[in-house]
Amino acid sequence: MDKQNGTNKTIFPKKDEMFRNRDMRAGWGIKLPLVLSILNSVMIMAFGLSGIAFTGLITETLSGMQYPSWTYFWKENLLFYYQVNIMYFVLLFLLSLLLTYSCVLMWNGHRTGVNLFAFAKCAGLTLPMLFFGMRGVVVGDIMLALLFIAYYYLYMFRHLIHNKEE
Repeated sequence: MDKQNGTNKTIFPKKDEMFRNRDMRAGWGIKLPLVLSILNSVMIMAFGLSGIAFTGLITETLSGMQYPSWTYFWKENLLFYYQVNIMYFVLLFLLSLLLTYSCVLMWNGHRTGVNLFAFAKCAGLTLPMLFFGMRGVVVGDIMLALLFIAYYYLYMFRHLIHNKEE
């Protein structure tokens, strides 16, 4: 229980606390990159759902149809990803839900969202490595994730320092 205003500070704030207890200013400096982060998490969620619901259909379609020779690389990689254990897609879906929730928290001005975003993004980057080994390493994803995590933390720390000076 927070002694100052009598509210419960948890990871999952109540609906009325979502707008009342803001830890940082949620200006356009954080809302513009958050739109990209939300789109990213929704695409990851769609990939996870497609792996849960349509694995057989996608695998049959990719292996049964004839595709142009220039799509061989993409076809083989998709077949490789969709032939993995279904737990990969379930964990990916759950991590994307956590990513979306953390983005909503940051949109409303909560610092907890930054920490949840960093955790979920790092877990989402290590998940393919656990299931696929070194073939799951994607350098571009790691670089973009580190960029967004660093930006959100710098935004949060700048706001904390600014509030201490006042």
